[in-house]
Amino acid sequence: MTTASARAQTETLGVVLLLAVTLAGTGLVVAFGSSMLDDSKRAAELDSAEHAMTQLDSKASLVGIGDTDTQRVNLGVENDGRTLARTDGGWMRVEVHPDDGGEVEVMNQTLGAVVYRNGETTVAYQGGGVWKRTGDGATMVSPPEFHYRETTLTLPLVVVGGEGALEPRLEITKNGTAESKFPLAEPEKTNPLSEATVNVTVRSDYYRAWGSFFEQRTGGEVEYDHSAESVTLTLVTPTKAPKIEQGLASTSPSELVIQGSGGSSFTDSYNSSVGPYSETEGTNGTIKTVGGVSLSGGAVIEGDLVTGGGVVKMESANTEIVGNLSYGGSTALHKKATIGGWTADNGSVEQIDPIGSMIENQAASLAADNDNGATEAIDGRSLNATKSTWTLTSGNYYLDDLDIASGETLVLDLNGGDIDLVIDDDVTLSGGKITVQNPDNGTANLYATGRSVSVTNAASVSVSGDESPALRIYAPPGTSATFSGEETRFVGVLYAPDSKSQYGDVSVTSHARVYGAIVGGKTTLKSGGRVHYDQALVTTKTLPAEFTSVPRVTYMHVSVNRVNVTAV
Repeated sequence: MTTASARAQTETLGVVLLLAVTLAGTGLVVAFGSSMLDDSKRAAELDSAEHAMTQLDSKASLVGIGDTDTQRVNLGVENDGRTLARTDGGWMRVEVHPDDGGEVEVMNQTLGAVVYRNGETTVAYQGGGVWKRTGDGATMVSPPEFHYRETTLTLPLVVVGGEGALEPRLEITKNGTAESKFPLAEPEKTNPLSEATVNVTVRSDYYRAWGSFFEQRTGGEVEYDHSAESVTLTLVTPTKAPKIEQGLASTSPSELVIQGSGGSSFTDSYNSSVGPYSETEGTNGTIKTVGGVSLSGGAVIEGDLVTGGGVVKMESANTEIVGNLSYGGSTALHKKATIGGWTADNGSVEQIDPIGSMIENQAASLAADNDNGATEAIDGRSLNATKSTWTLTSGNYYLDDLDIASGETLVLDLNGGDIDLVIDDDVTLSGGKITVQNPDNGTANLYATGRSVSVTNAASVSVSGDESPALRIYAPPGTSATFSGEETRFVGVLYAPDSKSQYGDVSVTSHARVYGAIVGGKTTLKSGGRVHYDQALVTTKTLPAEFTSVPRVTYMHVSVNRVNVTAV
Protein backbone atom coordinates (compact mmCIF):
# COMPACT_ATOMS: atom_id res chain seq x y z
CA MET A 1 0.00 0.00 0.00
CA THR A 2 1.47 3.40 -1.07
CA THR A 3 1.58 6.08 1.62
CA ALA A 4 1.00 9.82 1.12
CA SER A 5 4.65 10.51 2.00
CA ALA A 6 5.93 8.16 -0.75
CA ARG A 7 3.65 9.78 -3.33
CA ALA A 8 4.99 13.25 -2.39
CA GLN A 9 8.60 12.11 -2.81
CA THR A 10 7.84 10.63 -6.23
CA GLU A 11 6.18 13.82 -7.46
CA THR A 12 9.14 15.93 -6.27
CA LEU A 13 11.65 13.67 -8.05
CA GLY A 14 9.65 13.88 -11.28
CA VAL A 15 9.67 17.65 -11.20
CA VAL A 16 13.42 17.70 -10.65
CA LEU A 17 14.04 15.32 -13.56
CA LEU A 18 11.76 17.34 -15.85
CA LEU A 19 13.59 20.55 -14.99
CA ALA A 20 16.95 18.87 -15.64
CA VAL A 21 15.85 17.56 -19.02
CA THR A 22 14.40 20.94 -19.91
CA LEU A 23 17.55 22.81 -18.94
CA ALA A 24 19.76 20.34 -20.82
CA GLY A 25 17.61 20.59 -23.91
CA THR A 26 17.57 24.34 -23.75
CA GLY A 27 21.37 24.38 -23.45
CA LEU A 28 21.73 22.15 -26.49
CA VAL A 29 19.32 24.29 -28.49
CA VAL A 30 21.14 27.44 -27.51
CA ALA A 31 24.56 25.93 -28.27
CA PHE A 32 23.45 24.38 -31.57
CA GLY A 33 21.54 27.49 -32.55
CA SER A 34 24.53 29.68 -31.72
CA SER A 35 26.78 27.46 -33.87
CA MET A 36 24.30 27.63 -36.73
CA LEU A 37 24.14 31.40 -36.39
CA ASP A 38 27.93 31.59 -36.44
CA ASP A 39 28.10 29.34 -39.53
CA SER A 40 25.39 31.35 -41.27
CA LYS A 41 27.15 34.59 -40.40
CA ARG A 42 30.47 33.24 -41.69
CA ALA A 43 28.87 31.97 -44.89
CA ALA A 44 27.23 35.36 -45.46
CA GLU A 45 30.52 37.14 -44.81
CA LEU A 46 32.36 34.87 -47.26
CA ASP A 47 29.68 35.37 -49.92
CA SER A 48 30.03 39.11 -49.43
CA ALA A 49 33.82 38.86 -49.62
CA GLU A 50 33.66 36.86 -52.86
CA HIS A 51 31.41 39.50 -54.39
CA ALA A 52 33.67 42.28 -53.12
CA MET A 53 36.81 40.59 -54.51
CA THR A 54 35.08 40.17 -57.87
CA GLN A 55 34.47 43.93 -57.85
CA LEU A 56 38.15 44.45 -57.05
CA ASP A 57 39.04 42.13 -59.94
CA SER A 58 36.94 44.18 -62.35
CA LYS A 59 38.39 47.51 -61.18
CA ALA A 60 41.97 46.22 -61.23
CA SER A 61 41.54 44.98 -64.82
CA LEU A 62 40.34 48.41 -65.89
CA VAL A 63 43.49 49.93 -64.42
CA GLY A 64 46.00 47.21 -65.23
CA ILE A 65 45.08 46.44 -68.85
CA GLY A 66 42.56 49.18 -69.60
CA ASP A 67 42.76 52.91 -70.17
CA THR A 68 41.92 53.97 -66.61
CA ASP A 69 44.67 55.17 -64.27
CA THR A 70 42.71 55.02 -61.00
CA GLN A 71 39.70 53.14 -59.60
CA ARG A 72 38.21 52.86 -56.12
CA VAL A 73 36.28 50.05 -54.49
CA ASN A 74 34.67 49.47 -51.08
CA LEU A 75 35.04 45.84 -50.09
CA GLY A 76 32.51 46.28 -47.26
CA VAL A 77 34.33 43.85 -44.95
CA GLU A 78 35.49 44.45 -41.41
CA ASN A 79 39.24 44.53 -40.88
CA ASP A 80 40.94 43.80 -37.58
CA GLY A 81 44.44 44.01 -38.99
CA ARG A 82 44.51 40.32 -39.97
CA THR A 83 41.30 39.85 -41.95
CA LEU A 84 42.38 41.92 -44.97
CA ALA A 85 45.98 42.03 -46.15
CA ARG A 86 48.23 42.45 -49.16
CA THR A 87 50.83 39.73 -49.76
CA ASP A 88 53.71 39.23 -52.17
CA GLY A 89 53.21 35.44 -52.34
CA GLY A 90 52.93 33.34 -55.47
CA TRP A 91 54.65 33.53 -58.85
CA MET A 92 54.14 32.66 -62.50
CA ARG A 93 56.83 31.45 -64.89
CA VAL A 94 56.47 31.09 -68.68
CA GLU A 95 59.12 29.18 -70.64
CA VAL A 96 59.59 28.10 -74.25
CA HIS A 97 61.51 24.86 -74.85
CA PRO A 98 62.59 24.48 -78.51
CA ASP A 99 62.57 20.89 -79.76
CA ASP A 100 66.27 21.14 -80.67
CA GLY A 101 67.20 21.86 -77.04
CA GLY A 102 67.65 24.85 -74.80
CA GLU A 103 65.25 26.97 -72.80
CA VAL A 104 63.91 30.48 -73.29
CA GLU A 105 62.50 32.18 -70.20
CA VAL A 106 59.68 34.48 -71.23
CA MET A 107 58.56 35.60 -67.77
CA ASN A 108 59.29 34.84 -64.12
CA GLN A 109 57.07 37.14 -62.09
CA THR A 110 55.91 37.43 -58.47
CA LEU A 111 52.11 37.73 -58.45
CA GLY A 112 51.14 39.43 -55.19
CA ALA A 113 47.59 39.23 -53.84
CA VAL A 114 44.88 40.94 -51.81
CA VAL A 115 43.64 38.36 -49.30
CA TYR A 116 40.51 38.25 -47.11
CA ARG A 117 40.69 35.73 -44.26
CA ASN A 118 37.72 34.33 -42.31
CA GLY A 119 38.58 31.44 -40.03
CA GLU A 120 40.31 28.75 -42.11
CA THR A 121 38.95 30.14 -45.38
CA THR A 122 40.64 32.74 -47.57
CA VAL A 123 39.39 34.60 -50.62
CA ALA A 124 42.07 36.29 -52.72
CA TYR A 125 42.53 38.46 -55.78
CA GLN A 126 45.66 37.14 -57.51
CA GLY A 127 47.00 37.08 -61.05
CA GLY A 128 43.91 38.80 -62.41
CA GLY A 129 41.49 36.24 -60.92
CA VAL A 130 39.66 35.55 -57.67
CA TRP A 131 40.31 32.34 -55.76
CA LYS A 132 38.96 30.67 -52.61
CA ARG A 133 40.75 28.18 -50.39
CA THR A 134 39.42 26.11 -47.47
CA GLY A 135 41.89 23.65 -45.99
CA ASP A 136 43.61 21.81 -48.85
CA GLY A 137 40.86 22.56 -51.36
CA ALA A 138 40.74 25.56 -53.69
CA THR A 139 38.18 26.84 -56.21
CA MET A 140 38.05 29.62 -58.77
CA VAL A 141 35.57 32.44 -58.11
CA SER A 142 36.47 34.61 -61.11
CA PRO A 143 38.85 33.63 -63.97
CA PRO A 144 42.26 35.27 -64.41
CA GLU A 145 43.38 37.29 -67.42
CA PHE A 146 44.49 34.19 -69.30
CA HIS A 147 42.98 33.57 -72.73
CA TYR A 148 43.58 30.58 -75.01
CA ARG A 149 41.66 30.54 -78.28
CA GLU A 150 42.45 28.16 -81.13
CA THR A 151 46.27 28.40 -81.25
CA THR A 152 46.76 31.81 -79.60
CA LEU A 153 47.68 32.36 -75.94
CA THR A 154 47.08 35.87 -74.59
CA LEU A 155 48.36 36.53 -71.06
CA PRO A 156 48.21 40.13 -69.80
CA LEU A 157 49.26 39.28 -66.23
CA VAL A 158 48.06 41.72 -63.55
CA VAL A 159 50.51 42.01 -60.64
CA VAL A 160 49.54 43.48 -57.25
CA GLY A 161 51.84 45.81 -55.28
CA GLY A 162 51.59 48.78 -52.93
CA GLU A 163 52.53 49.90 -49.42
CA GLY A 164 50.80 50.26 -46.07
CA ALA A 165 47.99 48.42 -44.31
CA LEU A 166 44.74 47.85 -46.17
CA GLU A 167 41.29 49.08 -45.25
CA PRO A 168 37.89 48.14 -46.69
CA ARG A 169 37.99 51.23 -48.92
CA LEU A 170 40.75 50.72 -51.49
CA GLU A 171 42.31 52.67 -54.32
CA ILE A 172 43.81 50.92 -57.35
CA THR A 173 46.37 52.84 -59.38
CA LYS A 174 48.49 52.01 -62.41
CA ASN A 175 52.13 51.32 -61.56
CA GLY A 176 54.01 52.14 -64.76
CA THR A 177 53.27 51.07 -68.31
CA ALA A 178 52.67 47.52 -69.47
CA GLU A 179 55.87 45.52 -69.89
CA SER A 180 55.83 43.32 -72.97
CA LYS A 181 57.44 39.91 -72.46
CA PHE A 182 56.52 38.19 -75.72
CA PRO A 183 56.89 38.79 -78.62
CA LEU A 184 60.07 40.85 -78.60
CA ALA A 185 62.70 41.79 -81.16
CA GLU A 186 64.95 38.99 -79.90
CA PRO A 187 65.16 36.09 -82.42
CA GLU A 188 64.07 33.45 -79.90
CA LYS A 189 61.05 35.49 -78.77
CA THR A 190 59.09 36.00 -81.97
CA ASN A 191 55.80 34.78 -83.41
CA PRO A 192 54.82 32.41 -84.86
CA LEU A 193 56.24 29.74 -82.58
CA SER A 194 57.71 26.69 -84.27
CA GLU A 195 58.94 23.31 -83.04
CA ALA A 196 58.66 24.08 -79.35
CA THR A 197 56.87 23.36 -76.07
CA VAL A 198 55.43 26.15 -73.89
CA ASN A 199 55.24 25.68 -70.11
CA VAL A 200 53.23 27.95 -67.82
CA THR A 201 53.95 27.26 -64.13
CA VAL A 202 52.08 28.86 -61.21
CA ARG A 203 53.16 28.63 -57.56
CA SER A 204 50.23 29.69 -55.38
CA ASP A 205 48.18 28.81 -52.30
CA TYR A 206 45.41 28.35 -54.88
CA TYR A 207 47.43 26.18 -57.30
CA ARG A 208 44.77 23.46 -57.40
CA ALA A 209 42.21 25.98 -58.67
CA TRP A 210 44.71 27.35 -61.19
CA GLY A 211 45.21 23.77 -62.41
CA SER A 212 41.47 23.17 -62.79
CA PHE A 213 41.22 26.41 -64.76
CA PHE A 214 44.03 25.30 -67.09
CA GLU A 215 42.40 21.90 -67.62
CA GLN A 216 38.94 23.32 -68.37
CA ARG A 217 39.92 26.33 -70.47
CA THR A 218 42.84 24.97 -72.49
CA GLY A 219 42.60 21.17 -72.48
CA GLY A 220 46.41 21.13 -72.26
CA GLU A 221 48.54 18.75 -70.24
CA VAL A 222 48.47 19.79 -66.57
CA GLU A 223 50.92 18.47 -63.97
CA TYR A 224 50.69 19.18 -60.23
CA ASP A 225 53.60 19.36 -57.78
CA HIS A 226 51.75 19.19 -54.46
CA SER A 227 54.89 19.41 -52.34
CA ALA A 228 55.79 22.73 -53.99
CA GLU A 229 52.14 23.87 -54.26
CA SER A 230 52.60 24.52 -57.97
CA VAL A 231 51.00 23.48 -61.24
CA THR A 232 52.39 23.45 -64.80
CA LEU A 233 50.42 23.76 -68.04
CA THR A 234 52.10 22.40 -71.18
CA LEU A 235 51.15 23.40 -74.72
CA VAL A 236 53.04 22.46 -77.87
CA THR A 237 53.44 24.20 -81.20
CA PRO A 238 51.62 22.66 -84.17
CA THR A 239 53.74 20.21 -86.07
CA LYS A 240 53.74 20.97 -89.76
CA ALA A 241 52.97 17.57 -91.22
CA PRO A 242 51.46 18.08 -94.68
CA LYS A 243 49.74 15.34 -96.61
CA ILE A 244 52.06 12.79 -98.17
CA GLU A 245 51.73 13.77 -101.82
CA GLN A 246 55.04 12.38 -103.06
CA GLY A 247 57.09 9.22 -103.05
CA LEU A 248 60.19 10.96 -101.74
CA ALA A 249 60.36 14.06 -99.55
CA SER A 250 63.75 15.29 -98.39
CA THR A 251 63.90 17.96 -95.69
CA SER A 252 67.67 18.36 -96.10
CA PRO A 253 69.26 21.13 -98.19
CA SER A 254 71.89 18.56 -99.17
CA GLU A 255 71.69 17.23 -102.70
CA LEU A 256 69.24 14.38 -103.35
CA VAL A 257 70.97 11.86 -105.58
CA ILE A 258 69.46 9.37 -108.05
CA GLN A 259 72.04 7.24 -109.86
CA GLY A 260 70.98 4.74 -112.51
CA SER A 261 74.31 2.95 -112.71
CA GLY A 262 74.10 -0.73 -111.92
CA GLY A 263 70.48 -0.87 -113.04
CA SER A 264 67.62 1.53 -113.48
CA SER A 265 66.85 3.67 -110.40
CA PHE A 266 63.54 5.44 -110.50
CA THR A 267 60.31 6.55 -108.85
CA ASP A 268 56.79 5.86 -110.06
CA SER A 269 53.37 5.32 -108.48
CA TYR A 270 50.37 3.10 -107.81
CA ASN A 271 47.13 3.37 -105.84
CA SER A 272 46.50 0.69 -103.21
CA SER A 273 42.93 1.91 -102.63
CA VAL A 274 42.21 0.58 -106.14
CA GLY A 275 44.62 -2.34 -106.30
CA PRO A 276 48.23 -3.47 -105.70
CA TYR A 277 51.20 -2.10 -107.60
CA SER A 278 51.03 -4.84 -110.21
CA GLU A 279 47.53 -3.68 -111.20
CA THR A 280 47.69 0.11 -110.76
CA GLU A 281 51.22 1.16 -111.79
CA GLY A 282 51.33 4.82 -112.81
CA THR A 283 53.51 7.88 -113.38
CA ASN A 284 52.85 10.04 -110.32
CA GLY A 285 56.06 9.28 -108.44
CA THR A 286 56.71 12.89 -107.49
CA ILE A 287 59.80 13.99 -105.56
CA LYS A 288 59.94 17.09 -103.33
CA THR A 289 63.14 18.29 -101.71
CA VAL A 290 64.39 21.38 -99.92
CA GLY A 291 67.73 21.29 -101.73
CA GLY A 292 69.02 20.37 -105.15
CA VAL A 293 68.83 17.11 -107.10
CA SER A 294 71.36 15.16 -109.15
CA LEU A 295 70.19 12.63 -111.75
CA SER A 296 72.68 10.48 -113.62
CA GLY A 297 73.17 7.15 -115.39
CA GLY A 298 69.64 6.52 -116.61
CA ALA A 299 67.84 7.80 -113.51
CA VAL A 300 64.13 8.42 -114.09
CA ILE A 301 61.49 10.31 -112.14
CA GLU A 302 58.11 9.08 -113.33
CA GLY A 303 56.31 12.10 -111.93
CA ASP A 304 57.11 15.72 -111.06
CA LEU A 305 60.22 17.14 -109.43
CA VAL A 306 59.84 20.10 -107.07
CA THR A 307 62.83 21.71 -105.35
CA GLY A 308 63.03 24.60 -102.90
CA GLY A 309 66.62 25.56 -103.72
CA GLY A 310 69.98 24.26 -104.83
CA VAL A 311 70.82 23.05 -108.34
CA VAL A 312 68.87 20.56 -110.43
CA LYS A 313 71.44 18.53 -112.33
CA MET A 314 70.56 16.11 -115.15
CA GLU A 315 74.06 14.90 -115.92
CA SER A 316 73.37 12.15 -118.48
CA ALA A 317 71.59 12.01 -121.78
CA ASN A 318 69.34 9.17 -120.62
CA THR A 319 68.07 10.87 -117.46
CA GLU A 320 64.38 11.76 -117.50
CA ILE A 321 61.67 13.64 -115.62
CA VAL A 322 58.37 12.35 -116.99
CA GLY A 323 56.33 15.17 -115.46
CA ASN A 324 57.05 18.82 -114.67
CA LEU A 325 60.15 20.47 -113.21
CA SER A 326 59.57 23.25 -110.68
CA TYR A 327 62.81 24.49 -109.14
CA GLY A 328 63.65 27.09 -106.53
CA GLY A 329 67.35 27.44 -107.29
CA SER A 330 68.99 26.85 -110.66
CA THR A 331 69.43 24.10 -113.27
CA ALA A 332 72.31 22.37 -115.06
CA LEU A 333 70.66 20.10 -117.64
CA HIS A 334 72.32 17.81 -120.15
CA LYS A 335 71.23 18.88 -123.61
CA LYS A 336 69.78 15.42 -124.31
CA ALA A 337 68.09 14.94 -120.95
CA THR A 338 64.31 14.65 -121.15
CA ILE A 339 61.63 16.65 -119.31
CA GLY A 340 58.15 15.56 -120.36
CA GLY A 341 56.20 18.52 -118.98
CA TRP A 342 56.91 22.18 -118.36
CA THR A 343 59.91 23.73 -116.60
CA ALA A 344 59.62 26.78 -114.32
CA ASP A 345 61.67 28.56 -111.67
CA ASN A 346 58.75 28.72 -109.23
CA GLY A 347 59.71 25.87 -106.92
CA SER A 348 58.53 25.96 -103.32
CA VAL A 349 58.56 23.14 -100.78
CA GLU A 350 56.29 23.16 -97.74
CA GLN A 351 57.97 22.87 -94.35
CA ILE A 352 57.86 19.46 -92.65
CA ASP A 353 58.68 19.51 -88.94
CA PRO A 354 60.64 16.84 -87.05
CA ILE A 355 58.61 14.65 -84.69
CA GLY A 356 61.17 13.91 -82.00
CA SER A 357 58.93 15.20 -79.21
CA MET A 358 56.01 13.05 -80.38
CA ILE A 359 58.19 9.94 -80.30
CA GLU A 360 59.58 10.78 -76.85
CA ASN A 361 56.08 11.27 -75.48
CA GLN A 362 54.88 7.98 -76.92
CA ALA A 363 57.92 6.16 -75.57
CA ALA A 364 57.39 7.54 -72.06
CA SER A 365 53.68 6.74 -72.15
CA LEU A 366 54.01 3.15 -73.38
CA ALA A 367 56.96 2.43 -71.11
CA ALA A 368 54.70 3.19 -68.16
CA ASP A 369 51.53 1.51 -69.46
CA ASN A 370 51.48 -1.21 -72.11
CA ASP A 371 49.96 -4.56 -73.05
CA ASN A 372 53.20 -6.56 -73.03
CA GLY A 373 51.90 -8.88 -70.35
CA ALA A 374 48.83 -9.79 -72.39
CA THR A 375 50.73 -11.60 -75.14
CA GLU A 376 53.07 -14.60 -75.27
CA ALA A 377 55.00 -12.90 -78.06
CA ILE A 378 56.75 -10.58 -75.59
CA ASP A 379 58.85 -11.56 -72.61
CA GLY A 380 59.43 -8.50 -70.46
CA ARG A 381 60.44 -5.87 -72.99
CA SER A 382 61.82 -8.20 -75.67
CA LEU A 383 60.37 -10.58 -78.23
CA ASN A 384 60.12 -14.04 -76.70
CA ALA A 385 63.47 -15.71 -77.41
CA THR A 386 61.88 -19.19 -77.56
CA LYS A 387 59.91 -18.28 -80.70
CA SER A 388 60.79 -17.39 -84.27
CA THR A 389 57.33 -16.13 -85.20
CA TRP A 390 55.60 -13.53 -83.03
CA THR A 391 52.06 -12.21 -83.43
CA LEU A 392 50.84 -8.93 -81.96
CA THR A 393 47.18 -7.95 -82.05
CA SER A 394 45.45 -4.64 -81.35
CA GLY A 395 47.06 -2.88 -78.37
CA ASN A 396 50.01 -0.88 -77.06
CA TYR A 397 53.45 -2.47 -76.79
CA TYR A 398 56.97 -1.51 -75.78
CA LEU A 399 60.24 -3.19 -76.85
CA ASP A 400 63.79 -2.32 -75.92
CA ASP A 401 64.83 -3.04 -79.52
CA LEU A 402 63.67 -4.79 -82.69
CA ASP A 403 66.15 -7.08 -84.47
CA ILE A 404 64.57 -9.65 -86.81
CA ALA A 405 66.93 -12.04 -88.56
CA SER A 406 66.47 -14.38 -91.49
CA GLY A 407 63.88 -17.06 -90.72
CA GLU A 408 62.07 -14.87 -88.16
CA THR A 409 58.70 -13.16 -88.67
CA LEU A 410 56.78 -10.51 -86.73
CA VAL A 411 53.06 -10.57 -87.55
CA LEU A 412 51.03 -7.42 -86.87
CA ASP A 413 47.36 -8.42 -86.98
CA LEU A 414 45.08 -5.36 -87.23
CA ASN A 415 41.84 -7.35 -87.12
CA GLY A 416 40.90 -5.74 -83.78
CA GLY A 417 42.20 -2.24 -84.60
CA ASP A 418 45.41 -0.23 -84.30
CA ILE A 419 48.74 -1.42 -82.95
CA ASP A 420 51.08 1.11 -81.33
CA LEU A 421 54.58 -0.26 -80.82
CA VAL A 422 57.50 1.66 -79.33
CA ILE A 423 60.98 0.40 -80.20
CA ASP A 424 63.30 2.15 -77.75
CA ASP A 425 66.33 1.69 -79.99
CA ASP A 426 67.14 0.82 -83.61
CA VAL A 427 65.01 -1.17 -86.05
CA THR A 428 66.98 -3.91 -87.84
CA LEU A 429 65.66 -6.44 -90.33
CA SER A 430 68.48 -8.49 -91.82
CA GLY A 431 66.61 -11.03 -93.93
CA GLY A 432 63.71 -11.09 -91.46
CA LYS A 433 60.05 -10.35 -92.10
CA ILE A 434 57.28 -8.10 -90.82
CA THR A 435 53.83 -9.01 -92.09
CA VAL A 436 50.78 -6.77 -91.62
CA GLN A 437 47.43 -8.55 -91.71
CA ASN A 438 43.89 -7.11 -92.05
CA PRO A 439 45.10 -3.64 -93.12
CA ASP A 440 41.57 -2.34 -93.66
CA ASN A 441 40.86 -2.49 -89.91
CA GLY A 442 43.59 -0.23 -88.53
CA THR A 443 47.16 1.04 -88.63
CA ALA A 444 50.39 -0.33 -87.21
CA ASN A 445 52.35 2.63 -85.81
CA LEU A 446 55.99 1.90 -84.95
CA TYR A 447 57.83 4.58 -82.96
CA ALA A 448 61.61 4.12 -83.12
CA THR A 449 63.68 6.19 -80.70
CA GLY A 450 67.00 5.01 -82.14
CA ARG A 451 68.36 6.75 -85.17
CA SER A 452 68.83 3.72 -87.40
CA VAL A 453 66.34 1.82 -89.56
CA SER A 454 67.86 -1.01 -91.58
CA VAL A 455 65.95 -3.29 -93.98
CA THR A 456 68.51 -5.40 -95.82
CA ASN A 457 69.54 -8.84 -97.12
CA ALA A 458 66.22 -9.82 -98.74
CA ALA A 459 64.20 -8.60 -95.76
CA SER A 460 60.49 -8.19 -96.33
CA VAL A 461 58.00 -5.75 -94.80
CA SER A 462 54.70 -6.61 -96.45
CA VAL A 463 51.06 -5.55 -96.29
CA SER A 464 48.39 -7.44 -98.20
CA GLY A 465 47.32 -5.54 -101.31
CA ASP A 466 50.41 -3.30 -100.96
CA GLU A 467 48.30 -1.09 -98.68
CA SER A 468 51.09 1.13 -97.39
CA PRO A 469 48.90 3.39 -95.16
CA ALA A 470 48.55 0.45 -92.76
CA LEU A 471 52.21 0.60 -91.61
CA ARG A 472 54.07 3.69 -90.40
CA ILE A 473 57.58 3.84 -88.96
CA TYR A 474 58.05 7.15 -87.15
CA ALA A 475 61.63 8.14 -86.33
CA PRO A 476 63.37 11.20 -84.85
CA PRO A 477 65.55 13.75 -86.65
CA GLY A 478 69.01 12.46 -87.47
CA THR A 479 67.71 9.02 -88.45
CA SER A 480 69.69 7.09 -91.06
CA ALA A 481 67.69 4.50 -92.99
CA THR A 482 68.93 1.84 -95.37
CA PHE A 483 66.88 -0.29 -97.77
CA SER A 484 69.24 -2.62 -99.60
CA GLY A 485 69.29 -5.99 -101.36
CA GLU A 486 68.09 -7.71 -104.51
CA GLU A 487 65.00 -9.19 -102.84
CA THR A 488 64.44 -6.53 -100.18
CA ARG A 489 60.90 -5.20 -100.17
CA PHE A 490 59.32 -2.59 -97.89
CA VAL A 491 55.61 -1.67 -97.92
CA GLY A 492 54.71 1.27 -95.70
CA VAL A 493 55.83 4.77 -94.79
CA LEU A 494 59.12 5.79 -93.22
CA TYR A 495 58.44 9.19 -91.64
CA ALA A 496 61.61 10.75 -90.23
CA PRO A 497 61.72 14.43 -91.24
CA ASP A 498 64.91 16.14 -90.18
CA SER A 499 65.70 19.60 -88.84
CA LYS A 500 67.96 22.40 -89.98
CA SER A 501 70.73 21.33 -87.62
CA GLN A 502 70.89 17.56 -88.26
CA TYR A 503 70.62 15.56 -91.44
CA GLY A 504 69.88 11.87 -91.48
CA ASP A 505 70.82 9.76 -94.48
CA VAL A 506 68.26 7.66 -96.37
CA SER A 507 69.38 5.27 -99.07
CA VAL A 508 67.48 2.86 -101.31
CA THR A 509 70.04 0.78 -103.14
CA SER A 510 70.98 -2.56 -104.72
CA HIS A 511 67.55 -3.12 -106.29
CA ALA A 512 65.60 -2.72 -103.04
CA ARG A 513 62.01 -1.62 -103.53
CA VAL A 514 59.88 0.68 -101.39
CA TYR A 515 56.09 0.73 -101.84
CA GLY A 516 54.53 3.74 -100.09
CA ALA A 517 56.67 6.79 -99.29
CA ILE A 518 59.79 8.05 -97.56
CA VAL A 519 60.05 11.36 -95.72
CA GLY A 520 63.55 11.90 -94.38
CA GLY A 521 66.80 13.85 -94.59
CA LYS A 522 69.54 13.53 -97.18
CA THR A 523 68.35 10.90 -99.68
CA THR A 524 70.00 8.65 -102.26
CA LEU A 525 68.59 6.17 -104.81
CA LYS A 526 71.21 4.17 -106.64
CA SER A 527 72.05 0.79 -108.18
CA GLY A 528 68.48 -0.05 -109.06
CA GLY A 529 66.83 1.34 -105.94
CA ARG A 530 63.17 2.12 -106.57
CA VAL A 531 60.38 3.97 -104.76
CA HIS A 532 56.79 3.30 -105.82
CA TYR A 533 54.62 6.07 -104.38
CA ASP A 534 51.21 4.94 -103.08
CA GLN A 535 48.69 7.62 -104.04
CA ALA A 536 46.28 6.29 -101.40
CA LEU A 537 48.46 8.07 -98.79
CA VAL A 538 47.18 11.48 -99.84
CA THR A 539 43.76 10.68 -98.34
CA THR A 540 45.14 9.62 -94.94
CA LYS A 541 46.37 11.57 -91.92
CA THR A 542 50.13 11.91 -91.79
CA LEU A 543 50.33 11.67 -87.98
CA PRO A 544 48.22 9.65 -85.52
CA ALA A 545 44.97 11.33 -84.52
CA GLU A 546 45.82 11.38 -80.81
CA PHE A 547 48.90 13.47 -81.54
CA THR A 548 47.23 15.99 -83.82
CA SER A 549 44.44 16.54 -81.24
CA VAL A 550 46.86 17.81 -78.55
CA PRO A 551 46.22 21.51 -77.72
CA ARG A 552 48.52 23.72 -79.76
CA VAL A 553 49.99 27.18 -79.48
CA THR A 554 51.33 29.17 -82.42
CA TYR A 555 51.11 32.75 -81.18
CA MET A 556 51.82 34.13 -77.70
CA HIS A 557 51.18 37.61 -76.34
CA VAL A 558 52.53 37.94 -72.79
CA SER A 559 52.83 41.12 -70.75
CA VAL A 560 53.13 42.25 -67.12
CA ASN A 561 50.72 44.94 -65.94
CA ARG A 562 51.42 46.31 -62.44
CA VAL A 563 48.87 47.93 -60.14
CA ASN A 564 49.13 49.31 -56.62
CA VAL A 565 46.34 48.56 -54.17
CA THR A 566 46.32 50.89 -51.16
CA ALA A 567 43.93 52.12 -48.48
CA VAL A 568 42.02 55.30 -49.25
